[in-house]
Amino acid sequence: MFLFPAVPLPVALFSLNGTNGTVDVSPNGATKAVSYNIKFAPGPYGNPNGSFLFGESSYVELKNNGELDTRFSISVFAWVHLDDSDGPIFEYGCSLWVSHLTLGIEVRYVDRKTSRLYLLHKENILVANEWNFIGTTYDYHTGIATVWVNNKTVMLRSIGEKMELATQSDVRVGASSKQEKHFRGRISCLQFYDQALSVDQIIEVKARCHNTSKYIWTVKTGHELF
Repeated sequence: MFLFPAVPLPVALFSLNGTNGTVDVSPNGATKAVSYNIKFAPGPYGNPNGSFLFGESSYVELKNNGELDTRFSISVFAWVHLDDSDGPIFEYGCSLWVSHLTLGIEVRYVDRKTSRLYLLHKENILVANEWNFIGTTYDYHTGIATVWVNNKTVMLRSIGEKMELATQSDVRVGASSKQEKHFRGRISCLQFYDQALSVDQIIEVKARCHNTSKYIWTVKTGHELF
């Protein structure tokens, strides 16, 4: 038995695989999700139904009743298989888009008070036709936002200290609620945190959805045992 007290618990975690992929398996377990026109496909660990396959009319809607309102610091990660698509992986006050043409990522942060948009954009960082573990973090106290791909930070930028994020809305996964744009590809293991994870913590949570049933959340101690 191993104990990892330094790894935070997610405020919401969706495996996005199989028939239970829209169940929030975080300790909160409170975020409801509804999927539309989703198919199952092989996942990053070889499970035949280990991911959600998104098409031209597919998306998942996460109902934000407060758990996802990480208005101060945030980290969001997912496994993504590009296929031949450009589009949003998730979208709300913190959004992440990918492009198979440029093998790039664009992260968008929105200031809750001013509605100002902050962009982090970098190309030639994704691996084509393979699974990529991607995500972003923002630290309220330092103002630093980062972009993560696979095993490292690929971009770091100061976007302002003590900025409150516009994360109070529902989250659209695999599509944009503001544009007629859909991601066509595979997504698995979408996880949200209310703090900016460190490099070591990100490496740990990268495998958090692998054999999720082995995890036992212990709310009293705030640790995970396996």
